Amino acid sequence: MKEEKQPLDLLKQIATASKEAIKTRTANKDLKTDWSGIGFSLCGQQMVAPMGQVVEIINTPNYTFIPRTKKWVLGLANIRGRMLPIYDIEHYFGSKLAGNRARHRVLIVESEHVYAGLLVSNVFGLKHFPVNSFKEAYSDNGDAFASCIDSTGNDGHSDWLRFQIPLLTQAPDFMDAGLQISSHTAVA
Repeated sequence: MKEEKQPLDLLKQIATASKEAIKTRTANKDLKTDWSGIGFSLCGQQMVAPMGQVVEIINTPNYTFIPRTKKWVLGLANIRGRMLPIYDIEHYFGSKLAGNRARHRVLIVESEHVYAGLLVSNVFGLKHFPVNSFKEAYSDNGDAFASCIDSTGNDGHSDWLRFQIPLLTQAPDFMDAGLQISSHTAVA
């Protein structure tokens, strides 16, 4: 007659086998360390922003035009009860949105001082890079967005520019989105 194992004995056996498996496995061999970010297209270039800098990606929402703002400020959208300013970030950098409008997306960014939607031509989704792939410095080719790039990297298939959103949102000209009002009005 075959001896039946009690549930507690089975659990002990599984625990012992798990401990042995952990001892024989080297953590660095089994676990790959990757850097992840959100891939998007900006001015015809492949960009990637660190994960924590983009809180949400949405389709272009309906928005209301805001008078007396710079042309790259599209307007305000109501996103779940919060007012989200929408910026055409391609226009801000002197370019135009490319491709089909159905592919345009808004990257929602949020920090202590900024809650904004950055409209881009395309979003490629989550991208993974070997942790050491962003060691190359970015060589500024006179690109308008150069002040927001901290390095270049390769995901094993193509080159990407790492875009630092705080460098954009803290730039004085980005924060000053209102038009300058002329003071040439005569006072009677």
